[in-house]
Amino acid sequence: MSLNDQLNGILNDLQGVWTETSLIVGAILLLITGLINSNRWLIKGCFLIVLLFALFLNQSNDVSGLLLEDGLRLTSDAFIFGTLFVFVGILLLIFQRQSEHLVEFYFFILALLAGSLFMMKANSLLIVYLSIELASFSSYILTNFSFRKKGFEAGIKYLLFGAISSAIMLFGIGLIYGSTGAFFLSEWNVTTYGDLLPQVGFVLMLIGIFFKISIVPSHIWVPATYETAPADATAFMSIVPKLAGLVLLKNIFALKAFTPGHWVYSLILVLGIATIIVGTLGALRQHNARRMISFGAIAHSGFLLPFAILDISSDAFWYYAVTYALMNVAVFYLLDEYEKQGVNTTADYVNAKASVWVGVTLTLILISLVGIPPLAGFTAKFFLFANLWESFLDLSNNLIMWYLIVAVLATVGSLFFYLQIPKQLFLGESTDDQSINFKFSTKILATLFCIALLLLFFAPQLVMEAKQLLNNVHE
Repeated sequence: MSLNDQLNGILNDLQGVWTETSLIVGAILLLITGLINSNRWLIKGCFLIVLLFALFLNQSNDVSGLLLEDGLRLTSDAFIFGTLFVFVGILLLIFQRQSEHLVEFYFFILALLAGSLFMMKANSLLIVYLSIELASFSSYILTNFSFRKKGFEAGIKYLLFGAISSAIMLFGIGLIYGSTGAFFLSEWNVTTYGDLLPQVGFVLMLIGIFFKISIVPSHIWVPATYETAPADATAFMSIVPKLAGLVLLKNIFALKAFTPGHWVYSLILVLGIATIIVGTLGALRQHNARRMISFGAIAHSGFLLPFAILDISSDAFWYYAVTYALMNVAVFYLLDEYEKQGVNTTADYVNAKASVWVGVTLTLILISLVGIPPLAGFTAKFFLFANLWESFLDLSNNLIMWYLIVAVLATVGSLFFYLQIPKQLFLGESTDDQSINFKFSTKILATLFCIALLLLFFAPQLVMEAKQLLNNVHE
């Protein structure tokens, strides 16, 4: 092949990474703009323009399959979830943010978004590692944007656990490549992992991916990070890199390198069950509202894991992902608004009775996180339970049945911690006449979140139709 043909091939392949390129270039231009003019509305406007342009390029992308010397693999999931991630980024603009270090904050949000998009498209072991590292380092820095001592401590803890997970993953990647010579994920099959050494390497590599998904034992960083990081950064980190890691895991297990009865499958199912148990039991012991939600997010990681490793309907995964993203943005937005009024612990909500409307909307969002009708969280968990039952019938794997039982019991158990806040809001006896007043815009946004969750319960087909529409655009 001539040099000219090679250059043409590279240029054609670059169309598949237009979205990521626009985010990286946009982040640099945003940084330069901030050096010239640090006006808050200008920075937010530039951030929005970068995201809208990235969304346009993502919609215009018609490339699929392997590209850039097989380093990346474009699938419909990468395209569809990329659209969701950009929308989550746009939703961050509803959070109130001071002008201090505003440019740097949005710079690292764009870097985290780019890393997450690359994670979903990774087809080589090198890109898997680099994309996770890009997303991780951006997250480490975002954790410190609270500019408080506890935030710096949480950032260091996050960095240390991330470094350990990264080292373990890199060692696992070395074992895989050294023992099989398979550098690209698309080369993997059942024979690739016929020996024990590459199987061990695969499990070690999973530690790095589990670190982004918050699966036991790589979950320890979550409570401190979610408690002290800025609410908008926490909302973004709890959604985008987690779902990106799940899509990556889904792409890996779609290669059928392991049979459903393999011990690796059993190990992952056990870790998923442990994640649900740890998240649920941990949340029961929390008094800080954000820490409670953080343990709930760990439990949700366990709920989401089967979508990545089992042959479960992609529609169910998509619905759960959209609902989870909406619920997390909503709950962290409202918790942040309460924190600005001095309400931090669950007990503090007993003195926050003044704004009944916002209290009702927060209650509805928490009920959706539990999975109670008539809100979208119920439908998401119903799809999960139904698909787990079907997988059990197809595979006759007792661990899947245990997964289903633990998930159902954890859903019941989550009532006892998610409803602590509503209990204090409406049933607790106030000890202080603290006046809690919210802006009209906060009440409107809280209402819109609740309407969306109600609408997705009564019309779940809207999410499926949106997915089909995105698929049609991509094709």
